Amino acid sequence: MYKCKEIIELTSQNMETSLPWYTRMEMKAHYLMCKTCNRYAQQLQFMNKALGVFEGHVPTENCQLSDDAKQRIAKKMCQVKETAE
Repeated sequence: MYKCKEIIELTSQNMETSLPWYTRMEMKAHYLMCKTCNRYAQQLQFMNKALGVFEGHVPTENCQLSDDAKQRIAKKMCQVKETAE
């Protein structure tokens, strides 16, 4: 039986390549017993799907921020920095 650390690594590998069926079955058995690893796998799948929406989206022109946008970002960053201190 795999340990949680190994399951986390295998979960990531399984998203990139297809693992052997017996390994996937052991992973599923582990997910049934371990809420934390199950939650991790679900979150990883969600992020993969969410990022898949942006996959292949490449801007056709050089994207530049307006001066107004730059000022708003700088202001927000200062606010976050002040809050953290």
